[in-house]
Amino acid sequence: MATLRVNGHEYYYEDHGPKNAPCIVLSPLLYTDTTVFEPLIRILEDDYRVICYDHRGLGRSVGPSMNNLENSAKDVAAFIEQLNVGPCHFVGNCLGAFVGLQLAVHRSDLLKSCTLMGATAEADSAETIKQMDGFVAKAKKEGMKANVKDFSEMWFGSTFKGTKDPVQVSRREKWISHVSRLKPEEIDAATQIFHRKDVTKDLSKVRCATLILAGDEDAPASLESYRRLAKGITGAEYKTIHHAGYALVIEQPEEVAEAVRNFVGKVERQWARQRKQAPRDINARPL
Repeated sequence: MATLRVNGHEYYYEDHGPKNAPCIVLSPLLYTDTTVFEPLIRILEDDYRVICYDHRGLGRSVGPSMNNLENSAKDVAAFIEQLNVGPCHFVGNCLGAFVGLQLAVHRSDLLKSCTLMGATAEADSAETIKQMDGFVAKAKKEGMKANVKDFSEMWFGSTFKGTKDPVQVSRREKWISHVSRLKPEEIDAATQIFHRKDVTKDLSKVRCATLILAGDEDAPASLESYRRLAKGITGAEYKTIHHAGYALVIEQPEEVAEAVRNFVGKVERQWARQRKQAPRDINARPL
């Protein structure tokens, strides 16, 4: 557990696993913190260096929170560079996925791979922006506790909302309780998501391996957007996580971790082959 000063602000982060192993950077959901990744870290840390951080103004990272995704991504790019862990594997859900998409578009040089859960390339409609601005204003005025039910409806799929499994119930109640205690300045962090710019035309700039994970209980319109994102990125893979909505790493962390482990392992093997081939390619060039 440590902090790193990035562009004048203190970021809280955790560094798990062997320092000489390939690095995976985990970027959390809106309104959560590094603890949301505890199940993934337990699965991944034996084979990988796993770094997770709190978004600015959330968790234990110093505020104020960001108001646009471009600046969030610039901070995370600087974070990766200062820790000297690039190119790394980046994994994000919700806000973390939108930050990851910005990195994939603008700083693919820092990434071996990018796993995205819940990001879309398109901007939100004017109607959606108006609705979400209204939700944030209402939550800041009344407190998130009075509005957490609406938020959990957006986050969780039907299976997770109705589960009686003690482990799942504990996860669900933990994050509902956590979100209900948010401060008004923390609630503002959501605006960077629904006031984002359309990056559809920029997807051709993505140069890293990309995996799109989608919960099969997410909204149908969202699932279509995730599929369009996968089609727009050359070579991107699309995989469904069962019995999950939008908050995949909360609802099905073990299945997500296995998908990430398999994907990252495949990318690492590709990188190893390329490193072996590179000297032969260089030597084969005519003088």
